[in-house]
Amino acid sequence: MSIALRGELRQDEPMSRHVSWRAGGAAERAYFPADLDDLRAFLRTLKRDEPIHFVGLGSNLLVRDGGLRGTAIFTHRALRAITLDAPADAIHVEVGVASPKVARYCAMHGLIGAEFLAGIPGTIGGALAMNAGCYGGETWNIVREVEVIDRSGRLYTRTPAQYDIGYRSVVKRSGSPSRTSR
Repeated sequence: MSIALRGELRQDEPMSRHVSWRAGGAAERAYFPADLDDLRAFLRTLKRDEPIHFVGLGSNLLVRDGGLRGTAIFTHRALRAITLDAPADAIHVEVGVASPKVARYCAMHGLIGAEFLAGIPGTIGGALAMNAGCYGGETWNIVREVEVIDRSGRLYTRTPAQYDIGYRSVVKRSGSPSRTSR
């Protein structure tokens, strides 16, 4: 049975088109998912040993001239929803939303603490992956929980307590339980 993917798969995609430095070789494959469900379906089609590289806006991303082996997955076109959660003291942000947009959204809704994100040039996904920060703020200091995806397309909900978080470092604690989201 074949899975009908709705995103766009490209071969030998020049990464210079997708990074702020406008340099670097090609990704063997590049996938632009239509939405989260499409990304989940796409991940299920990959071989277990397929290298995967998630790319947001490509801000300050360096790609070697030899390119990337495996598949680059671009999140910023489809995974960019941002919504106010009830009660109105939290927001839900998809991985492809630009960090400055998160700062503006919070300011427009009277939420404090995310102002520093205005100085982070990439997406919230990248900010989470590296605990990006500036002006005395760090990404994980304002996170209640995250929804993560595994190579099989399964979603899990995790809290900051399930990670060792440091200066520009985030590592999942081994044996840390997760709630399956869907």
